[in-house]
Amino acid sequence: MSFKLPFDLLSIQESLNYENLSKSIQKVNPGKYSDQFKESLQPFASKTNQFINGNNVEVSELPVEYLQLEANCDLLLKLYTELIQFNNDTFANVSYDYPPANYTLAKIRDANVGGLISSKFTQLKNVSSPQEFENILMGAKDKEAGDDKVEIQTTSVKIPKTFYGHLSKLTEKHSQDFKESSNALSLGLMQVSSSYLELANARLDMDKTVMEELNAKLVLILNEQFIKVNELRKKVYAVRLDFDSMRATVGDDEENEDLIKCEDEYVSATEVAVTEMKKLLKPSKSISLLKVFVDAQKLFFEVGYKKLAALSESLDKIDVADEEDEDDEDQS
Repeated sequence: MSFKLPFDLLSIQESLNYENLSKSIQKVNPGKYSDQFKESLQPFASKTNQFINGNNVEVSELPVEYLQLEANCDLLLKLYTELIQFNNDTFANVSYDYPPANYTLAKIRDANVGGLISSKFTQLKNVSSPQEFENILMGAKDKEAGDDKVEIQTTSVKIPKTFYGHLSKLTEKHSQDFKESSNALSLGLMQVSSSYLELANARLDMDKTVMEELNAKLVLILNEQFIKVNELRKKVYAVRLDFDSMRATVGDDEENEDLIKCEDEYVSATEVAVTEMKKLLKPSKSISLLKVFVDAQKLFFEVGYKKLAALSESLDKIDVADEEDEDDEDQS
C-alpha cells in the first residue's frame, strides 16, 4: 500500500515564492518545512529593517495577541508536518513492522528454499563462525567450486509482508510439515496461521484509515489553510511597511488622507489575519484528527484481542490425548 501526499506544489511555490518548496514533503525534514513558511516572511522583515536603518523610523508595533497567534501557528505547523512525515514513513509502508533480517537472509526469504536448507543442514550444525554460517547458507563455497547452483524461485505474495503476515506464513508452512507426523500440532499451527493472517489484514485496514482519514486531511490543511494564513501574515508586514513609510513621509499630519488610508489598511489586514489564525488554531479540529488516529489503533487492538482470545480457546480444545498416548506406548 502506498500513499502519495496530495500537495499542490505549484500553488505552494506561487503562494510563498520560496524555491525550496519545490521539494516533496517526503524529502523535506519537517522542521525545515515549517521553517520555510516562516522564512517566506523574511523579505518583508528585511525590507522593514533596511527602511528603519536608512531612515531612522520608528516601526509600528504589532499587537501582542497577533504575535502570540503567529507563534502558535508556527508551533501547529511544526506538529502537522512532523505527523505527516511520521505517518508517511510508517503507515504508507506495508512492511514497517516486518521482522528485521540482514541482507543475506533476506535473499532467501519468501522463496522456495526447503531443498537448499535440507542439503546444508549437516554443515550448518558444525559452523564455528558467523562468516562460515553465511558462506554455507548462501552457497559461497559451492559457488567458488562451481557446484550446486541454486535458483531461488519467488512465490506469489498473497500474505501481507507484515509482522503478523510473517507469523501467519511461518506457521502455515510448518503446519504442512507436520501433517503426516502430528495432526494435533499441524491443526494448531494452521489455526495460528489463520488468526494472524486476519490480524495482518486488520493492520492494513488501520494503516489505510490513518493515511486516508488523518494524513490526507493534515496535508489538505497544510496546503490550504496554512498557506492562506501565511499570505495574510505577509500582507500584514507589507501594509505595515507602507504605513510606516507614509508616516515618515508626511510626519505628524494625522489628517493626511494617504496616511489614514494606509493606517486603515494596516488595521484591516491585522484583523483579518487574527481572525484566520484563530480559526486555524481552534483545538477541536486538531483533537478530532488525533481521535482518528487513536480510534484506528483502538479498533485494530480490539480485533486483535478478540482474535487472539478466540485462538487461545481454540488451541485449548485441540485433542492431543491420542497422539500422546501413542508416544507413551512406544516408550513403554
